[in-house]
Amino acid sequence: MTSDARRWIAFAAVASACHRAEPAPATATTASAVASAPATASASASAAPLEPTAFDAGVFENQFTYGGFDAGAGDPDRLRTRPGYVRYDNARFGFSLDVPRALDAMPEPTNGDGLQWRLGALVAMTASGMNYLPEIAEPFVCKRSPAVTGCRATKTSLWITGKSGGYVFWERTVVSNGVQYSLRLQYVESLKSAMDPIVTHVNASWSHG
Repeated sequence: MTSDARRWIAFAAVASACHRAEPAPATATTASAVASAPATASASASAAPLEPTAFDAGVFENQFTYGGFDAGAGDPDRLRTRPGYVRYDNARFGFSLDVPRALDAMPEPTNGDGLQWRLGALVAMTASGMNYLPEIAEPFVCKRSPAVTGCRATKTSLWITGKSGGYVFWERTVVSNGVQYSLRLQYVESLKSAMDPIVTHVNASWSHG
């Protein structure tokens, strides 16, 4: 198994090691139903307020540590001066999405499972696929943590968003036709107002099996 495959399996294990934040439907949902999940971190989970606890660093994974890439500091003005999107199509797993022109593509993994884009150290977006292995997969559930501001889980999907370490995190995982698709965005909290419409657009544009 390649290091890229192990990386995505590790992410799935972290995302699914959670406690449910709101009741999930008893049956699997379609991709279009999952796509109705709120697109921004302003959505709140339906669970009762949490008592203050120690910060749980295992809820979200820092995308800026992947690959040892150095994308520089980043200029937040690019979100304004380089508007629009370009289409990315993944040949191996057959998913596609709109990518903000303000982000730069990082080196492509040798196994072709997806791609990451960055705006320096300010914004990171990762889209990927991996073969779904039900014999080792755990149910998708939501973690109760002060870092989590919204979450929705079904038998075949997980949407989770929150804030940690000065970053906003927004993540979706969907299982369809034997493939696990993941879309994740991470950005500094100061860019939330600029990123909200971008996250909404990218989420709506994401097409997968």
